[in-house]
Formats: sequence, structure tokens, C-alpha cells
Amino acid sequence: MKYVVGVDTGGTFTDLIAVDEVGNSIIVKTPSTPADPSLAVIEGLRKAGERVDMDLAAFLSNVTRICHGTTVSTNTVLTWTGAKVGMLCTEGFRDTLAIRFGIRENPYDYTVPQPKALAPRYLRIPIEERIKWDGSVVTPLNEQQVRDACKQLLEQGVEAVVVGFIWSFRNKEHERRAVEICREEMPGAYVIGSCDIQPEIREYWRISTAVLSAYVGPALTHYLTHMVQTLADFGFKGQLLITQSNAGVMFPEIAMEQAARTLLSGPASAPAAAAYVGSPLKLNNLITCDMGGTSFDVALIKDQKPATTLETAVGGVYHLRLPMVDVRTIGAGGGSIGWLDSMNVLHMGPASAGAVPGPACYNLGGVEPTSTDADLILGYLDENHDLASDMRLDKSLSEKAVQEKIAGPLGISVLDAARAMRKIIDHSMSDAISEVSVQRGEDPRRYALVAAGGAGPVHIADLARVLNIPRILVPRNSSIFCAIGSIIADLRHDLVTSVVSRTDDADPAVLNSVFGHMQSVGDGYLDREGIAVMDRYYRRSIDMRYLGQFHEVELPITEADLTPEVLAVVVEDFHKKHEELYAYSEQESSTEMINLRLAVFGNVVPPARKVRDESAMMDAERYIKGQRAVFFEEKMGFVPTFVYDGDAMIVGNIVEGPAIIEQITTSIVVPPGWRLDVTDYGDFLMTYQA
Repeated sequence: MKYVVGVDTGGTFTDLIAVDEVGNSIIVKTPSTPADPSLAVIEGLRKAGERVDMDLAAFLSNVTRICHGTTVSTNTVLTWTGAKVGMLCTEGFRDTLAIRFGIRENPYDYTVPQPKALAPRYLRIPIEERIKWDGSVVTPLNEQQVRDACKQLLEQGVEAVVVGFIWSFRNKEHERRAVEICREEMPGAYVIGSCDIQPEIREYWRISTAVLSAYVGPALTHYLTHMVQTLADFGFKGQLLITQSNAGVMFPEIAMEQAARTLLSGPASAPAAAAYVGSPLKLNNLITCDMGGTSFDVALIKDQKPATTLETAVGGVYHLRLPMVDVRTIGAGGGSIGWLDSMNVLHMGPASAGAVPGPACYNLGGVEPTSTDADLILGYLDENHDLASDMRLDKSLSEKAVQEKIAGPLGISVLDAARAMRKIIDHSMSDAISEVSVQRGEDPRRYALVAAGGAGPVHIADLARVLNIPRILVPRNSSIFCAIGSIIADLRHDLVTSVVSRTDDADPAVLNSVFGHMQSVGDGYLDREGIAVMDRYYRRSIDMRYLGQFHEVELPITEADLTPEVLAVVVEDFHKKHEELYAYSEQESSTEMINLRLAVFGNVVPPARKVRDESAMMDAERYIKGQRAVFFEEKMGFVPTFVYDGDAMIVGNIVEGPAIIEQITTSIVVPPGWRLDVTDYGDFLMTYQA
């Protein structure tokens, strides 16, 4: 039996799913190992093999593909443990990184310090060269200066170099030659040109993105090289694919070259997985709520398409401009620590207990009260329930932590403290949901929530109650949702060319030629990845704005060739989209094109998804495994609640709340007034019965 494996490395747990040829799956959760994330990956693979009576080598010999979402790049930035980065810049533009946008980015806070420079000024060396806006050469590249700069950077112990020249996206000649020289003079250093990662107008975004890529590149290269070698040592001969921030996947070799594309790779897979599981139920508009041990990731899916963005700030300060799934992340997870400030006001997170020592109830040395401890006290979790991570919970340790850190100082009961902890973290998460929906002009009540992550199903009904959302989808394997998203992802490569021009003056033949060139570059990536021509497909788009604006709207193009008639339709689409996004349009105003974009895809056959052929001749009561008292805010107290074996429940089962559906990886809370149905694929659909 052959397997496809998805692995997602989170801050607390590393999740793994292995799916065989007929759709049977193996689920494994192992504590993450931040010092060496590969250890948790290998341990997960070993445990998966044990489930089918194979050792690690035998199991890997039957794995055809491993799709891996990793937080190595993200954590490298957040912990400031990246490479020592030097930069070669055009003479006179040494301070582009420091000037940033030239404004106070938070106008209401005068105390915000300048972010730590990933490429400090003394390592940014001006080079004599200059390209004009039209791509013509004003000043030739001084190659000797480049060689001298390399020697200077070597003396400073620089590990990675960015070459970021002005207008290099118009004419790459100087930047490419400087990159060649750097590789000659600095063998072993990670070298990248800004036009190779983000060949787009706006120098700060381009250079900042390249610096981020250089900062994380050596760490990612080391990790992926080690991962590839370790898997090979254990007999793996299949494909290893790395998840990108755009929810596509790519070969490790390309990921190393373009490391910035993995900066948000972990949470990007959940929206794709949500669209996949929602499709058979005709749930086209969804909001994913992925609550893991450390963070809460939320994203909006409209008409089966995850919302995307081109711009973000990693860690809130380092600017990245690349196509990515628009995921909002806050520090709210099962490990989020409850704490009191100097005014005795209760907060939840963003600090997390992580996997080790973890919540107090893990009995691994943790003494801080966390969201998981509060859930255990309130009855949503059961200390006698075996978890996929081979861990049992200790309620007495939760009560002790909450009493000492929260309840005692506030002079309230442990129960009231746990209730307050849960309410605070729930409202933080509901605010994040509002950000991706209400602030986009979308009514969240018209969407269904999708619960993901180990803690998501425990809290999802409370979030729905706060936002008046009547439907919830809990995938059967919700706790490893990002791992699922990775194994259904296609190979993807994004290309862009800046073509600043009034739309009225644009020559369709020139635009078609630009698209053709980008397609040849994209096909080169797919050639390296061995994708047959028949398995390739493309998506084209144009960034457009009103003349004089500073922000653009991305518009898809479905026609094979651009013509004046097609461009006229694109302009009409722009007016409509602008109205939708900003509540106004200016039909009489001129428009201009800024960028042409091409996404190149290599089709990857997803693993089989098994339609469960069970017959629900027996009602759900057959799967009741016990009863316990659970606190429901709707009843303002503890309620005797049946507990069901969720892993044993079959298609057609119906459960009326209050109920707890326990799975080996999570627990689904069904409050009073809610109904839960098991769908044809074994997922759980919850509906509020008003």
C-alpha cells in the first residue's frame, strides 16, 4: 500500500497525516522540537509506520510524496536568529531600508522604536552603478567595487548577501552580474538579487523582501538539506514538497533559492483544506478558525477561493510583498497563558506555554494557567481521555495553577477564573474573525465557520454564538487541518512584471509578449520539477488603479489573449471591484496598469478521499461512552452532558446538544440549541436550531 504524507510543524505540535490509495488515513501528533524540527517530523513518520506494523524504513519505502509546511523561516525572523546579512546597493540609496515608507507607521504612538535592522547600515555598501526608469544604463556597474565590497563583507563574517539596485526590475543586467561576482568572491554565502525574488516596482518593498529572504535563507537551506538527507538515509525515494505562503508547494531546491516564499507557509494550507472539505456540502463561503497550541489563524473563503494579499509585515515590522493567502494570526491558542497585569486585569496570551513545559495539566513542569487548563476545569476536556500525542491530562494541576496565578490574587473561585479566561480568549478570536469579514464588507452570518487545530473544535461554538453564525463545519481530521491542506496542493510559482502604463495607451501585443515570457520562465520551474506539459495550467491577472493612486486592485484575466475589447472588460471589472472594496468608483477617471501577474501551476493528483459507506441503522446513542458535568454559559452552570466516541460515529448520526464529541486528537463542544450531523465523508456539520 502506497501513502501520501502531509506534515505541518506548529509551535506546539507537529501534525502528520498519511493517506493510502483508497483514502484510509493515519493521524499522528507529536510534540514539536524547535531546536531541530526534523526530529518531530521523523518521530511522526515512525509512529505512522507503527500504526501499520512497519518500521520507519519500511514505511518510508511506501511513501510516494511528503508535503511539508514548516515554520523554520517564520521562527527565524521572530527569534532574530537569522543570518548576518550584507547588502550591495546603488550609490546614494544606502538608507532605503531604514527610511522604509518615510512616514510614522503608527501615527498614534511616538514611542515605537526603530525595528532592528536585518541588514545593518555598516553592512550596506554603496556600489557605483545606475539604471534609469526605462531600463537604460546611466552608469555602468563598477565590478571592482563589487569585488572589494565582497572582501569587506567577508571580513565582517557576513553569511548572506542581498544585491538590491535601483530599477533592477526594468533591467536585471547589473544586479545579475553583481550576484555572479558575489558568488565567485564569497563561495558558501547565500546570495540573492532583489529582482530574482520580487521583480516589481517600489524599491523598499522589493529590497525588504529580498533581505527577508537572505535573512532566513541559510537556516531554511540547512534545515531542508538536513531533512532531505535524513529522509534519504531512512530509505525515502519519493518527492518532498515544501508548502508556500500562497498555499502551493514547490521542490526544496527552489524553496532554498526563494526562502521568503515560505515565511507564512504553515497557516496558508488551512483555507485550501477548508474549501476542499466544504465543496461536497455546497459550503462555498467559509471562515477558517485554526486554533492550535500557540496561535489562532483565521482566513476568509468566498466562492471557494481563499482571500489573498500581496503585502504583510512579518512579526509586525518586516515588510514582505509576495502573493500569499491572507491569514490573520493572533496569539491565542490552547497554550496561551493567563496572566494579571499591574492593575490586576486578566489577559490571555500572546505568550504560550508551548509543547514543553506546556499547560499545567500536561504534568511536564508547566506552572502557568493556560486556555487548555481552563477548558479542562470547565469540563470541555476530560483528564481520562487518551490523546493522539500519548498524553493524559491532570485536572488537579490545572486547578492549582489557576488558583495560584489568577483566582487567588483576584479573590474569586477557580471556576469563575476559568470562565473569565475562556471568555477573554474567545472574544479575542471573534475580533479576529470580524477583521477578515466585517472589515472587508462581508457579513460573517452568511458564512460557515470551519474549526481547525487541536483547540478549534473546543471553542468554535462559542465564537459562532458571539458572531451569530448559524453553521459550523468540523472536519473529521480538524486537528491536523494544515497537513491535509498540504497534500491537496498543486505545485505553484508566481511571476510578476511591472508595466506602468495608462490603460488607454497599452499595446495588447506587448502585454501578450510579456505574459509569454513569464510563462516560459514559469515552465522552466515546472521542467525542473518534472511536471508534464499536460499537467500544467496558468492564471493571469493585472494590477490596476485609478491614475495617481498609490494602491492597486488585482483583476483576473480568463481570456487566452489580450485585445482592446478584453482590456475594456477588465476596466469595467476594475470599477466594480473598486466599488466593492472601497465603496466608491470613478467611472470617468482614467486607469493605469502597474503589474502583470502569472501564476504557473503543476497539477498534483490529491490522495483519494473516502466516502464512508456505513449505514446509520444504529442511532448515535450507540456511541455514548459516558457522561460528565460540563459548564455552558447558555445555562449559567454545569449541565449533565453525554460524551460520544467521535472516531466511531458513522454517516447519518445525529446528536442534539448539549454533547461532547471526543476524538483522539480533539473534542467537539456541542452546546444546548445546536445539532450535529455526520456527513457522507464523516465530517461533522453543526447547525444552530433557533
